Amino acid sequence: MAMEWLLIGLILLAIAVNIRSFIVLSQFQKQRKVMREDTESVNASMEEFVANLEQENDELYNRLVEHIAQKESRMADRLHELEQKIGGEPAAPAMEPVPTAKKIKAVKQKEAVKPAEPAVDPALPENEKIEQLHKQGFSTAQIAKVVSAERGEIELIINMFKKKQSYQK
Repeated sequence: MAMEWLLIGLILLAIAVNIRSFIVLSQFQKQRKVMREDTESVNASMEEFVANLEQENDELYNRLVEHIAQKESRMADRLHELEQKIGGEPAAPAMEPVPTAKKIKAVKQKEAVKPAEPAVDPALPENEKIEQLHKQGFSTAQIAKVVSAERGEIELIINMFKKKQSYQK
């Protein structure tokens, strides 16, 4: 009889543990859902913050461009006035139209895309030209184009140059 009571007790204990497990599991699921919602709201607020920051940057940039344009215009006017006072008959004012923000951005983008021209002394031997261009930060493809050599040859010379430098240290 004691064995039966022990089995009944163990079964009741197992049922109680199962019920507790379900309760804890449901609490974890609720916490996980809350954490997901919090993460999504943080991401949304960060995206909004970045968008606002970009908008403020654009507005500040445009204001700066306008301010510079106004200053240049005032300087040109002042220069014209001074020329009139000094010379009597001033040269025709060479006033260029004040650049707008869009034009300035377009010019900057064109300048950014345009690669720098390599500055190499033509009297140097080919290996030294390659080393000099490499030191200036040009890629192997750009160096190969300038020196009119194979890319693999350029890479080999650059590797030899690097080894030579490491031995000198």
